[in-house]
Amino acid sequence: MKTLILATLQSDPLRLYTSRARLVGVEHLPGIVAATIDAEPRAHLLAWSAAETGCAGFSQHGLSLVLPFPVMSAGIGSMQRAKASGFVTLFVRTAEAGVVDVLGSDAFQQMALDRLLAQQAALGELLGCTLSVEDWGYDC
Repeated sequence: MKTLILATLQSDPLRLYTSRARLVGVEHLPGIVAATIDAEPRAHLLAWSAAETGCAGFSQHGLSLVLPFPVMSAGIGSMQRAKASGFVTLFVRTAEAGVVDVLGSDAFQQMALDRLLAQQAALGELLGCTLSVEDWGYDC
């Protein structure tokens, strides 16, 4: 199993999108994943990949988004502030789940974008695909 810590503080702008119906508690995860997640502080935002269980996912605050392999594509998208607040997002596409916005910042913050860009290669390795970077302009 591979893990990657994306954020460590509760005040960090990067957060798992918790409004998703697909989120599950640690009790619904494969044992190896649950044990690894339980070893990290709950506020940490984790990306993980468990090839032996056929899935990858993201976890924070005791909730996880589980995505079945293969991951078809993934990307980092951003929309800068104009009339509205903009945003930063990490999205993933699987054959089973389609396109899913996984995590991000509800308002455009350069720090959030920079943090994801710094982890682009590591996230691609973890998910088994190359991450695209998409600049969607200004939120107006």
